[in-house]
Amino acid sequence: MIATISEIISQIVLYTTIYALVVLGIILSGRTGIFNIAGEGIMLLAASVGYMSALTTHSWLIGFLAGAAAGGLLGFVLIFIHERLKVDQFILGISIVILGAALADLLYKLWFGTQLMVQRAPSVPVLTIPLLSRIPLIGGFFRQNVITYFMYVSLIVSYLFYYRTKKGLEIRAIGENPKSADVVGINVFKLRYLTTVIGAVFIGIGGAYLPMILTGSYSFELTAGRGYMAIGIAIFANWRPQRVLLSAFIFATFEVLAPQLQIFFPALPYELFLLLPFLAILIIMAIFRKRIEFPAALGDPYSRE
Repeated sequence: MIATISEIISQIVLYTTIYALVVLGIILSGRTGIFNIAGEGIMLLAASVGYMSALTTHSWLIGFLAGAAAGGLLGFVLIFIHERLKVDQFILGISIVILGAALADLLYKLWFGTQLMVQRAPSVPVLTIPLLSRIPLIGGFFRQNVITYFMYVSLIVSYLFYYRTKKGLEIRAIGENPKSADVVGINVFKLRYLTTVIGAVFIGIGGAYLPMILTGSYSFELTAGRGYMAIGIAIFANWRPQRVLLSAFIFATFEVLAPQLQIFFPALPYELFLLLPFLAILIIMAIFRKRIEFPAALGDPYSRE
């Protein structure tokens, strides 16, 4: 029984990594007031580019680097257009979702055409931490691929950066009041560019994770709404890196358990179980709505004029 539960937890952690990386990317830009809702499109383009790059070079690492670069590129497009033209962040985000999804499918079609046999992406190394991996129940956290360990480290570094460094304090100040931050000499525009691009890089890594680890290949609409789910998880985590892992784990649990529940309730349509993660995030956010906080300047454009 314990071994079965431990295996389920290991599977949940596999999905948790996706959400945690994308949520961290959203939080990074959100802390400077940029609400990046384009995660779905960024993930799709990164998944397509990462998968194709990995197959071409026979390297999982290059696949993830390519996915990260694709994410960073769309992040730059988002922040450049927003800062230069003052386009509404939400309209711009939706446009980039459409652009990213279209480019992902177009590039894949141009590169591979129609294939009868789908090629599997190069395998990503799995690391087992001695002793920790043998602990009942939580051992599943320490029998994971290298990207999951990268996620752990990223969350720790992000927390230390935001709450233990001067630059982290400056970034949080921009998210609350960019005008006051600008007055005291903080370069608002530079940090907005930097955090948005780096945040999109993390989203891109999360997107590349899907074909590289989860499915082994790219397919249309591979993200299945996870980019939108990540927005809700970022809100639930109150835009704090230290809450990302737990929040992502909770919602990954719903995704992993949904197919299992179908076994116990065969009379119910399977579409209902596919909706379970989305229903869960709506219900949980409704319950905790009074505890949810946002950076005060989130989604607001900033101009010195």
